[in-house]
Amino acid sequence: MIMKRIYVDLDDVISRTTDTYSAVVEQEFGRQVRFEDLTCFDLKVSFQLTEKEYRHFFDRIHQPDILMNFDPVPGAKEMMARWVGAGHRVDIVTGRPPSARDVSLAWLDRQRIAYTEFIMVDKYNRCGEDHPGVISRAQLTACPYDLAVEDSLDTALFLAEKMGVQVFLYDRPWNTRPAAPSGVIRVASWQDIGALPWCP
Repeated sequence: MIMKRIYVDLDDVISRTTDTYSAVVEQEFGRQVRFEDLTCFDLKVSFQLTEKEYRHFFDRIHQPDILMNFDPVPGAKEMMARWVGAGHRVDIVTGRPPSARDVSLAWLDRQRIAYTEFIMVDKYNRCGEDHPGVISRAQLTACPYDLAVEDSLDTALFLAEKMGVQVFLYDRPWNTRPAAPSGVIRVASWQDIGALPWCP
């Protein structure tokens, strides 16, 4: 069997993240927004937050008491264990801020998620240049991935078009723009991924 290098995003792919944010927004701002109405990847837009509100929200959702209480996405733990057990390299590639590194690693350990390496990438231009422990998207292109699982359509396009990676785009309300392009396949679940003929 040919060993593959696999990229797996963390939030909303391994960790059930954004479906908890509506409760945070209601608690912090008294605003009710349903998960299915989060049709823009930019949460400031989806939750209709001011710049000040968004800064507070962004800081709040990256606190340990929030991050440690997420549940895994159904099927993620089992599939990643299968891949790692078969000898594939499975990297968790996240756009979380550097301040969330330790708590993210603690959550993965608590949930017993199997992976090879944890990589932080400035996917959304939040960190600036030369931030310790974070690589740029340009640096990411040096990583020869065979497969990727993402929920960001823009990142999926970057992986497919700039890096030639086969991408599984995990269906979420914010990535439902029409027609996945070449190299991007929409999936509704980890079970869907496991059923694809080219899934390792």
